[in-house]
Amino acid sequence: MSAETSTTVYSGLGASPGRASGKAYVIRNAEDIMAVPAGSILVVRILHPHLAPLLPRVAGLVVEEGAILQHATTLAREFGIPAAVGIRDARSLFQDGDLLEVDGYTGKVIERHID
Repeated sequence: MSAETSTTVYSGLGASPGRASGKAYVIRNAEDIMAVPAGSILVVRILHPHLAPLLPRVAGLVVEEGAILQHATTLAREFGIPAAVGIRDARSLFQDGDLLEVDGYTGKVIERHID
């Protein structure tokens, strides 16, 4: 018997063009910053400039707060990383390892569930 998949779609603002998929890595406190796995989808409340060195490691970015002209969007565009901002409660919605797709054109984040 094969596993079935379902999806949940969350909508925010497209902040940096492109599409990326990978496993979520949620930053909830300062200790989480040093362990960001390469190729992950980084989930943060807000992206401060001092976190910019993490960006070359990640495939995509999901930000709870934000607008088109905030640090997260500028940094994501500079690094060429797809980003969606304004995904309310993202750090509560997603857990480390969740399969996410980020569409930086539309601001949609798709969570894939394997049943």
